[in-house]
Amino acid sequence: MQPPDASPLVQPAWLAEYLDHPDVRVVDVRWRARYEAGHGISADDEAGYLAGHIPGAVFVGMVRDLADPQSDVPDRLVSSALFAQVMDRLGIGNHTLVVAYDDMVLPLSAARLWWALSYYGHAGVRVLDGGLRRWRAEGRPLSTAVPAPPPATFTPRPQPDWIATKATVGAALDQPDVAFVDCLAADQYHSSQTHPWGDRPGHIPGAVNVPYLANADPALAAAPTAERDRLLATERVLSYLPTDDLAALYAAASVTPDREVIAYCGRGYAAASGLLALKLLGYERVRLYDGSWAEWSADPALPVTGGQ
Repeated sequence: MQPPDASPLVQPAWLAEYLDHPDVRVVDVRWRARYEAGHGISADDEAGYLAGHIPGAVFVGMVRDLADPQSDVPDRLVSSALFAQVMDRLGIGNHTLVVAYDDMVLPLSAARLWWALSYYGHAGVRVLDGGLRRWRAEGRPLSTAVPAPPPATFTPRPQPDWIATKATVGAALDQPDVAFVDCLAADQYHSSQTHPWGDRPGHIPGAVNVPYLANADPALAAAPTAERDRLLATERVLSYLPTDDLAALYAAASVTPDREVIAYCGRGYAAASGLLALKLLGYERVRLYDGSWAEWSADPALPVTGGQ
């Protein structure tokens, strides 16, 4: 089964037409971030899935199912063996076309699942443009039935070019042909006092700030965390900018196609959304730093900029 083009996105009308195709697996990957005592916490939203989802969609928890339980870094992606077990259970085989969605303004957890599948060598994965919000806004049906797909066999084939590690980032700090993109809200990037997703404030030296919501509206580039959270609480539907506007956004930040790009955020969700935007533009050398700020800030030996 092949989608209409090579874009990492598919449109709701296309998905509605192929919703019952046996080679298509729709995956609801709803997720929430909350704050306790100033610290960010990731949480799956299976309750939202059970209350109503795209017909035939299965649910996967980015925290419960796809975060490495052995890692000291929260939300780090599971090993290839554990990832394959989850995909097998969801009925995702080597030739399955996966369509991931969440209910954020722009894809966060859906983008992270798209990245995870791409990293493990599965080219047949797309993100639903506009997600569940657009699906609902277009008056399309929802279901509360929980499907039980037949198990499949998923063969992971890790692709190193999709991921960056702490060592990768450290080795690239002084490389002029590498661009670091911090995809968090502007106030978190500039913070000198606290950071909800790490042990220290600030950002990776040399990183530029392109908040993930700026990929839909450049006016949101300066939106602080509180304003972003208010937007997330609405039913507003956003889509990625047209490619000309996206290209201008990144060119203004000196993130050009001739450079390798390493995107990061707090725990790899907003960075996956930014990575998806870069793939929409056709950037070829783009990686996600999976440990992100949670890992980098926890190591006092590593440099930061902007923190105290």
